[in-house]
Amino acid sequence: MMRLMLLRLMNAIKARFQTAHVFVGSRAAAAERGMSVVELAVGVSLVGIVMLLTLRGSAAIDVMRAYVMAKQIQSYQSAVMTYQAAFSRLPGDDPGAPGRYRRPPALTTSTEGIQVSLAGNGSLDGEFYDQLSPNSETFMAWRDLRHFKAVDGSPELVGASAMPENAFGGFFGFDAGNLGQTEGSLCASRVPGRAAQIIDNQLDDGRIDTGKLVATSKFSIADNNHFDAPDTAPYDIEKEYIICVPLLP
Repeated sequence: MMRLMLLRLMNAIKARFQTAHVFVGSRAAAAERGMSVVELAVGVSLVGIVMLLTLRGSAAIDVMRAYVMAKQIQSYQSAVMTYQAAFSRLPGDDPGAPGRYRRPPALTTSTEGIQVSLAGNGSLDGEFYDQLSPNSETFMAWRDLRHFKAVDGSPELVGASAMPENAFGGFFGFDAGNLGQTEGSLCASRVPGRAAQIIDNQLDDGRIDTGKLVATSKFSIADNNHFDAPDTAPYDIEKEYIICVPLLP
């Protein structure tokens, strides 16, 4: 089907190009040639788009998705900053949010295994993808941002279901401080190595273990994806990564 579409498109472009040469030498031909050049450019662009769509799962698609993800990361950082400017609190760590949005209080599991409220302490408590703490501040942050209309989606989504899916089938999530970052993190999981390198180049210094964006390939969907330090080996296009940036830009 895709080959048939490409063949028809190329035949149409060829016919229009040949028609233009029939009228060479007249003013009408000049106008016709002008139209044909435009049509040829449009046709070539369409061919490129169709061919790009056939490369699903290839390097080209990874590149496109990487640029989209970089913009999403910046957008979520800006959403957190806008919320903080409005309420002088971080989303999820806002003690006024339960009353304002009629949501349950955010609870954090203490070292003794007790659920306690730490809202208002100035930090976002909780870990990325912690399925044992559905009311953690890291999950409630998404609910607060959606109530605030800073992020799309239903504010009633609970726990891990509140985490937005990213372009590579993983998730965006918050963390108290992942991969050595101490002031809170915004992370994305299941990012292919090629895409992770592109995002790092676009947003930071291009190095896996330095700067504002750091990454590791050690993550597993079975755990909470919280680690003390990033990888030191360069990005590997054969691996998937969890990448993290600071909570605020």
